[in-house]
Amino acid sequence: WSLGQLSDTDLKTFTRDDTLLPGHPSGRGIPGLMFSTGSLGHGPSLAAGLALAARHKGLDHQVFCLCSDGEWQEGSCWEALNFAIHQRLENLVLLIDQNGLQGFGRTADVISCDDLTPRIAAFGADAQKINGHDPEAIKKAIVRPTNGTPRVLILDTVKGKGLQFEDQLESHYLPLSEADYVAARTFFKQGGANETGLRKRNFGAL
Repeated sequence: WSLGQLSDTDLKTFTRDDTLLPGHPSGRGIPGLMFSTGSLGHGPSLAAGLALAARHKGLDHQVFCLCSDGEWQEGSCWEALNFAIHQRLENLVLLIDQNGLQGFGRTADVISCDDLTPRIAAFGADAQKINGHDPEAIKKAIVRPTNGTPRVLILDTVKGKGLQFEDQLESHYLPLSEADYVAARTFFKQGGANETGLRKRNFGAL
């Protein structure tokens, strides 16, 4: 959108069928979108492939992959991690949003992830847990020297932090009402420091 590839009208079609922006966009139709997504676990594998390709081509590229703790319930993520470590893809940065919620429940109830940091470090990756709500901490973790392996940042976060629907399952993907959207914008424009009175929502059963 900021590059002019999507219009305001396109954004209003988000999650609607037969548009450019369904729940999981297709790699066909949106300029710059290389892959179709949907099934969890694709991100780390695709990112590892891009990082290896960049190295073979002699490109000074750094590849970033943002994924979730729920996604790491998929075995393909761990296969990709093994591959990236074996290939010593130090140009790869995996950022894992560990917020404890996924599409239909808490990760602790679906498949417990606990703290992913020691598990990933045990594979031989350069793993570090940081405050995922602190942009400066994330920036420092990204630029610090690596040990020659992929850098994995486990971002300790709370979904919807500071808003009225903080840490609620429904905040995973349900759209905001106009009133909640305006209140959320006000909240962040004020630095996220003041209570904006976001009203409670009755999301009902999923």
